[in-house]
Amino acid sequence: QIIGEQAEQIAKQAGQIAELSKENQELKEKLGTNSLNSSKPPSQDLNRARRHSKPTGRKPGGQPGHTGHKRKLYAPEEISKVIDVRADECPKCHALIFEHMSFDIETRQVIDLPDIPPEVTQYNIHTCECRCCGKHVRGDVPKEAERGFGPRLMGFVTLLTGEGHLTKRKICSITAHLGLRISLGALCNICKLAKTLLKPEYEAIKQFVLKQESLNADESGWRVKGKRNWVWIGATPNATFFRIDPSRSQQAYTRIFGNYGGVLNTDRYGAYNRHKGSKQSCLAHIDRHFEKMRERPGIDGVCGKLLEKQLDEMFVLWSQFKEGAFSRAVLQEKARQMVEDLKIILMFTAKEAKNSKSAALAHDLLNRFPTLWTFLFIEGVEPTNNLAERGLRPIVILRKLSGGNQSDWGTLFTERLMTVVCTLKQNAKNVFTYLTEMFAAHCSGCPPPMSVL
Repeated sequence: QIIGEQAEQIAKQAGQIAELSKENQELKEKLGTNSLNSSKPPSQDLNRARRHSKPTGRKPGGQPGHTGHKRKLYAPEEISKVIDVRADECPKCHALIFEHMSFDIETRQVIDLPDIPPEVTQYNIHTCECRCCGKHVRGDVPKEAERGFGPRLMGFVTLLTGEGHLTKRKICSITAHLGLRISLGALCNICKLAKTLLKPEYEAIKQFVLKQESLNADESGWRVKGKRNWVWIGATPNATFFRIDPSRSQQAYTRIFGNYGGVLNTDRYGAYNRHKGSKQSCLAHIDRHFEKMRERPGIDGVCGKLLEKQLDEMFVLWSQFKEGAFSRAVLQEKARQMVEDLKIILMFTAKEAKNSKSAALAHDLLNRFPTLWTFLFIEGVEPTNNLAERGLRPIVILRKLSGGNQSDWGTLFTERLMTVVCTLKQNAKNVFTYLTEMFAAHCSGCPPPMSVL
């Protein structure tokens, strides 16, 4: 009986040890999660090591043989003032008389900001008495005088939000240094007007993106009135649109992307499973999961190392193709064996892995296996979702600095402004010029500026 009780106790303790070992492994894995083996950004890495470059022994600055960079001189018509500088006295004989013709002229240009006094236009709105009936009649306020601010000023403060990522209080502080008195309420009124004026261009950009044969999509957190929301992005090389939504669900995906039927490049988040067309799963995300698996003990670590090696070789092959080393047909031929080998390793991992997360990852990748290799066959599709991730960065910076939006109209303003600004920059167009022309067209009643596309 004592032996039986001891055997039962040993079995119970063995179970507890196994459970604690599993918990210990999970905690170690969680503690070791970083930007290299997960989707965490580098800014959230604990004890992030700073980059220290090794000393080369060379002096700082430009090295011998380095091509110099000189500031381009402004054209004569762009110069405000010209000052001729001549010697007062000869240092050799102390003579004061020189030849009229100069032997050589060295040109130096000094660039400075001028004083910028605000240009104030005063409108006197007269009210006069009608001679016939005695009614007091007030003159109509011109459209350009309704807001109290001109198009260049409204374009400038809108630019500071869209490209400068500044909060409204910061914008008021900066404009005050220029002698411009703008209250928070007046700035909000400018943003509300911009929200309305940007709507047609926003819709045009969104429809353009959704008509492309392939696009990249992603999402990130956002806050509206202190509540968790999500900002979604649809990105192509020539245009990008944003949409802020309360949800991150499949229904939210449908609301934003509708029945888009092209190639969708995303990570493996479940909301994108609603997509009915072709899909490319981001291999960079998968590579980080393989890195995580490689850090696990036993057979899991071996499988993770093999999977990571196969995927890294695929990235090298893709890089060579992008550099023009060989044709797409050769790319497909060279990649065929890599794809087969990776599938075999995944099947082995799904069957033999000891860690449930390793097995789940392998099963998931096998279920979506064709979506890993769409980039090999369709022109314009990349193996990673870097386009959308880079596109999210400006609006994420704005979120961190501003904390999100405090109103529904502010949400519309943010998504429309960031859509237009990012698309303008993708097409190498001047953001300030576009915004100024947009406000000027509104004030004068003229058609809006040309589309950014």
